[in-house]
Amino acid sequence: MKLETEDTFIRNCLSRIESELGWGEAQEWSTQDFETLSRRIMEKTHVQLSIITLKRMWGRIRYESKPTITTLNTLAQFIGFENWRAFKQHAPSPIRADVGANAAKEESSKTKSDLRIKRRKPVAIFAILGLVCAAITILLYITSFDTPRPALDPSKFTFSRKKMVEEGVPNSVIFDYNATAAKATDSVFIQQSWDKRRSTQISRDQFQHTSIYYHPGFFQAKLRINDEVVQEHDLLIKTKGWLPLVDLKPVPVYFKEADILNDGFIGLPLNRIIQNNIPLQPGTPWVGYYNVGDFGDIKSDDVIFETEIRNEYSDGAAACQHAEVHVLFEGATMVIPLSVPGCVSELNLGDLSGKKLDLSPLGVDFSKWVKVKFTVRDSLVQVFINDKKAFDLKAQMTPVRLSGMIYRFQGTGSVNSIRISRHNGDVTYEEDFDLKQ
Repeated sequence: MKLETEDTFIRNCLSRIESELGWGEAQEWSTQDFETLSRRIMEKTHVQLSIITLKRMWGRIRYESKPTITTLNTLAQFIGFENWRAFKQHAPSPIRADVGANAAKEESSKTKSDLRIKRRKPVAIFAILGLVCAAITILLYITSFDTPRPALDPSKFTFSRKKMVEEGVPNSVIFDYNATAAKATDSVFIQQSWDKRRSTQISRDQFQHTSIYYHPGFFQAKLRINDEVVQEHDLLIKTKGWLPLVDLKPVPVYFKEADILNDGFIGLPLNRIIQNNIPLQPGTPWVGYYNVGDFGDIKSDDVIFETEIRNEYSDGAAACQHAEVHVLFEGATMVIPLSVPGCVSELNLGDLSGKKLDLSPLGVDFSKWVKVKFTVRDSLVQVFINDKKAFDLKAQMTPVRLSGMIYRFQGTGSVNSIRISRHNGDVTYEEDFDLKQ
């Protein structure tokens, strides 16, 4: 009975997804439909379910095993529930509908005279019995799921990493792990960073997995069992000075530091992008300048970061002239987004959304150099644009070291100067890109 009820809940969940999508019967869906569903699930839940997994769920590919709890949690989250348990507790029970359907089927097979004589009493009895069975089954399920699942013991899992090269990208990282303490029904993942979308499902019975990192930065790689992180490791992918790249999928196009060095500023010329056969329209790619490594003992509770930038491309799809300044810390990143004034609705500053709040101070005139400054003292973060205070924010975190900076421009852009200091006046890093020095 338990397996039958679980299957019924699964069918109910899939039926609800079909209804919400409005694409008709799943048996008529194309591979492209499953691709679109996979993408929508990832956008909403930040978990990637493959096309094969989805086809198995809908019976388009024969598969005897039961779906993992991670798959069921993700499908439940896609239709608005916290997890699979919540779906089964709060979704309308499909069992009552099945009982009614069976009763109707039996009724239709009877003659009119049978219906006149026996219609009321037997149907009432079957309906009552069906409702009682449904209530008992649901009660058993709720009782069983109210029992908390034992927390995983992190000490029973091991997780370590080794970079193939000390500096530079691409950089393959070998992860050694032991996840045999997980159950056979658990899903085991290695997550490259804080972003769940960068997760790869691995075998609990194997002990090594290799990931490739295409971008420099500070990452916290995680060993995850279902949705629970049991082990994690800090990982710093360094650069050798400045690394410029055009952010294309699946692999960025890398340039040399010399390509962006100019007297007094850094910037990737448009002709260098065009020479590499990178189209700028109709979708304008992002250009990034990365500098990740050792910046001394300056920490997130006492830092002043000052810079000047300019976005120099505004054609076609790049009319908003989006730009971002990222300051990397060990385990946290401060991102300051900018655009022309008409596009501030698309910006997000931390948890602040331009769709809901006034982020107009982040709308700037990129025909001139734009001064960007942010300061952190204890837990108070202040953002300044062109010497005017734009925002006061709160940051609750343990002080951690600064590990780098990233500049990103839609199209291309330039950086005029950088200065990092403490509130007592100590300057720990300064760059004006003067080639004559």
